[in-house]
Amino acid sequence: MQKTLLIIDDNAALCNTLSQTFRQLGYQAFSALNSIDASACLSRHNIQVALLDMMLGHEDGLDVLQQLLSVSRELPVIMITGYASIESAVQAIKLGAFDYVKKPLDFEQLVKVIEKALKVSSQTEAAHSDSAASAPQIITQHPGMLEVCNKAKKLAASDLPVLLLGEHGTGKEVMADYIHAHSPRCGRSMLKINCAAFPETLLDNELFGHEKGAYTGANSCFKGVFERAGRSSLFLDEISDMPLAIQAKILRTLQNREIRRLGGNTTLTVDVRFIAATNKDVRRFIQEERFREDLYYRLNAAVIRIPSLRERKNDLPLLTEYFLHEYSKEHDCCARDVDPAVQESFRNYHWPGNIRELKNVLNYAATISVSPSIRLEDLPPDFPAGVHSSSSAPNNIRDEMEKNLILSILRKTGYNKKKSAELLNMSRKTLYSRLKKYGISSSAR
Repeated sequence: MQKTLLIIDDNAALCNTLSQTFRQLGYQAFSALNSIDASACLSRHNIQVALLDMMLGHEDGLDVLQQLLSVSRELPVIMITGYASIESAVQAIKLGAFDYVKKPLDFEQLVKVIEKALKVSSQTEAAHSDSAASAPQIITQHPGMLEVCNKAKKLAASDLPVLLLGEHGTGKEVMADYIHAHSPRCGRSMLKINCAAFPETLLDNELFGHEKGAYTGANSCFKGVFERAGRSSLFLDEISDMPLAIQAKILRTLQNREIRRLGGNTTLTVDVRFIAATNKDVRRFIQEERFREDLYYRLNAAVIRIPSLRERKNDLPLLTEYFLHEYSKEHDCCARDVDPAVQESFRNYHWPGNIRELKNVLNYAATISVSPSIRLEDLPPDFPAGVHSSSSAPNNIRDEMEKNLILSILRKTGYNKKKSAELLNMSRKTLYSRLKKYGISSSAR
């Protein structure tokens, strides 16, 4: 594959000389005298590395650098300076430049820097390819959900903050993964925070970090997720549960691309793609003064509403087949499909827990079932369509299987009853009843 290079310098003679020299070395070299020509070249060609003069006529090279990175965020840009300004070079690196070289150019050194940048560029392209290939599957044939996926993929190409709306279990986190995997930032891992899981002081610290000595016990500097997610994406789940004071700080961060650590006196520039999600009625929260209206309108430019499972019931057969296939790959179970009576009960059920509930129901039933097709009696005890008295398997076999499943889930959750009940798709009352029935200790041993 031919190596492509873009040279951006207002000195036409230097552009021509460098272009000809690099072409002789096997490069495909393009040149531009200003930012407009450079942007046009980026849109027409797959540029792998750019050389940019720090002083581009009447244009500031740092401004042009930011323009280039806004079009192609992962593009390695090497700055050229004839003024030996280390301060400007360092500022360029902070803004995202790959490296810098000084005039008069040491051509041998320049080639080394370009080759190094090309290596990084090829690794980034490979990472993008791998990320897109490993993007989460959105299992659907529902027109509304297909439209959502199409919108998500288009938004992924931009750097707009995205707000995902949807009920519990509709797949908001999966959609966040989908957006990140199709974005220019996919070469770096997305960081995730559940805002509802932290009290206010800990959430502030986790988001923005702290300086050494900021409070008792702060014995070292700590970088928050806005810093740790640099040049990647940050997913904030349950953003509506965030205290108003932190909402205000989030708004300032989105507006200014800057943060200040707790106990710090200086602002830090951050480069993060922001994705947020909530299952709450945001407009009602605004009326109740529990969510900032200005933050909502900041996020409102790119809102994706994910349909509930009851709105896309024609996806039930596809989702059922997919979850059973995935479960059977990891566990030794004989269930491969569901009985027609189960299909009917699924169609008639309203699925308040949405896709997450469907997955948990199928995982439970697949573990309990002793036949290739899941039957009504295999469904969880709290599932409305479950009919357990007509079980085709001996009670002692089913009881032993259910006991082992409960023990497995308890160990997986560290004997957290709330999480275990949710994964088993039963109420905590039913779970405690089963623990008593099978003589299972309610705490880890």
